[in-house]
Amino acid sequence: MNVALQPNIRTNARRLAQMRLATSKAALPTMFADLMADSPLSPTMADAAAAGLATAYEIARPFMLSGRLNDGNLPQIYATALAQAKGDTPEAMSEAVRKLACDAMSATMAAAEPPGRTASTVFGGDPQASVADRMADGLLARMKVGHVPTTGREFAHMSLQDMAAYHGGAVARGGNRYLMRGAHGTEDFAHALGIASNRLLLDSYEASVSTLKAASRQVPADDFRPINVIRVSTGMELGKVQENGEFTYGTIADAGEAFAVETFGKVFALTRQAMVNDDLNVFGNTTRMMGTGAALTEARLFGALLQRNDGAGPKMSDGKTLFHVDHGNLAKVAAPLDVTSLTEARVAMRRQRGLAGEAIQVQPYFLIVPPELETQAEQLVATITAASVGAVNPFADKLHVLVDANLTSASRWYLSARPGAPDGLMHAYLDGNVGPQIFVREGFETDATEFKVRLDFGCGFVDHRAWFMNPGFTSETDTAASTAFARK
Repeated sequence: MNVALQPNIRTNARRLAQMRLATSKAALPTMFADLMADSPLSPTMADAAAAGLATAYEIARPFMLSGRLNDGNLPQIYATALAQAKGDTPEAMSEAVRKLACDAMSATMAAAEPPGRTASTVFGGDPQASVADRMADGLLARMKVGHVPTTGREFAHMSLQDMAAYHGGAVARGGNRYLMRGAHGTEDFAHALGIASNRLLLDSYEASVSTLKAASRQVPADDFRPINVIRVSTGMELGKVQENGEFTYGTIADAGEAFAVETFGKVFALTRQAMVNDDLNVFGNTTRMMGTGAALTEARLFGALLQRNDGAGPKMSDGKTLFHVDHGNLAKVAAPLDVTSLTEARVAMRRQRGLAGEAIQVQPYFLIVPPELETQAEQLVATITAASVGAVNPFADKLHVLVDANLTSASRWYLSARPGAPDGLMHAYLDGNVGPQIFVREGFETDATEFKVRLDFGCGFVDHRAWFMNPGFTSETDTAASTAFARK
């Protein structure tokens, strides 16, 4: 009987040796050789199958480290994949093994997901996503309420110190000791912190963006030199040409204003203690505060433009303030915000002339007020079902209210055209990088990872024709002072 079994023993030994060689080439643990030897896999496809298993196993590593995938399930998962995989070429066989194994692992983890969360694509998202992008996706799951990770779900439950020590599909030995030696993690981890913090930063920035920004047009800035905006007349009226007559030449008037981009910023740090303690709260909150702070910086700069020269605005190239009687954009008499004063403001904007003296048809679009006038402004632009012609609201659905707390006067209000129609207020970011940016480096003087928040931003008025201002007044005692200001 022993003699009869001898050929099978030799065959099995040879097959196991072949599979061990294949798994060795793919840098797989020994257990995979036994799985492959027990499968119907042909020896000619051993290397290809081992390569597919190696890819699937590398993908599974972070999920096992985070506890979302039990490695005890892997033998059955991989055995099934090897039994079902089919491919006419080594490339096809390798891909078939990888896909079957990943699909099975995905289904296993999806079944263990808590109620209310779907996990049909545990390995979903961009298959080309870098380790840093995947880490950032996992970090955001802990830092941003409502963020459901896709490409980085394997990192969503991993501690900061394990993530910092993660490299090549495994966590470096030493865990806490790895950080204690002064290292702050792999390059992937540093990049991931930068990516995740930038997303949080921009979320907070966008949630707090200045209301006055809506009335400004963004223009490009390649450097920090003054941005010279040339204003060209809208053109000339066409003259009548008689039969066989000559076309006459016209002239184009131009003028210019300038403003420049400036740099604003702040530095904060994620300490080694916070990383060891796996504490993302302070880091996340600080990042959000920086994003909000960048938006508030822009809002302050916009508001400061309007507050210059006691509310008359910045000096223009003609030596006069933005709001000036000679510019036709300042109320002749200070008045409270009502239909009558709004009508006067609209007429004044409609009567504006271009550089060549042509009518430019400025259409008021925004009604800009301080918080004290918000309710009054909303009432003035609300649609009202009128019982008579005299009760019709002429401004219903024609003006959009912007409220800004950086407007220090409780009575002053403004009208402005839509940005670019014509140009009035403009803003710019260096190289088109809208909003703040975060830069990351490992600290040396302090035992921490340092984050620098930088905002390159500038704003300015390039023409007076798109805006109108009424100083307003809040009581009879303010009338004389407001009227005097309007006559400046």
